[in-house]
Amino acid sequence: MKIPIYSGDDQPEAAQEPGPTFEVPKDASEAMGDHGVVPATAESAPADVLVQELEAALAQKTQEHEVTKEQLLRLMADFDNYRKRTTRQHEEARQYATADLVIALLPGLDNLERALNAAGEDLNPSSARIAEGVSMVLRQLKEALIKVGVREVQTQGLAFDPTRHEAVDLVSVPASDDGLIVEEVQHGYLLHERLLRPAKVVVGRAERDVNPGGA
Repeated sequence: MKIPIYSGDDQPEAAQEPGPTFEVPKDASEAMGDHGVVPATAESAPADVLVQELEAALAQKTQEHEVTKEQLLRLMADFDNYRKRTTRQHEEARQYATADLVIALLPGLDNLERALNAAGEDLNPSSARIAEGVSMVLRQLKEALIKVGVREVQTQGLAFDPTRHEAVDLVSVPASDDGLIVEEVQHGYLLHERLLRPAKVVVGRAERDVNPGGA
């Protein structure tokens, strides 16, 4: 294909002779198409590759984000568990900080109760005054212990519980009272829910015929 070349600002006229021409190579002519425009397919291929690369990078970053998010959530859960465990341990330490002191006081508490019982059995007026004083001291001491969470182990009318009671004797009782506590020999004490000392008790046991068939 030949393309005319004009010089200056002259416009071609039909009557004028055509100027010099040059020939476009056949391959370039075919590449330009019917309208002389280069097709876009040669430039679209790199754009598609770029889009694919961006999508792959986005997918990788999304995956990394999810992994980091999961790690942070696990770390937050571990920290929350640590905080709760530390708070619980601190509270237990505060509640039971007086345990050793209370245990050391229990024998003195027992002696005050014995002294009160002995004074109550004596009819001497002076013994009555002593009993009154001992009773007041004992009451004040027990009130102070209650304020720090100390309470007596319940026994009367209850079934024997080896986790809170210590059996010091067994007595014969009707079958309906089998396994029940008959008498409390020594008070037991709890500090909140921790057993400081079991209660010493006498437990009832129903008599059973060793030889039901008889001789």
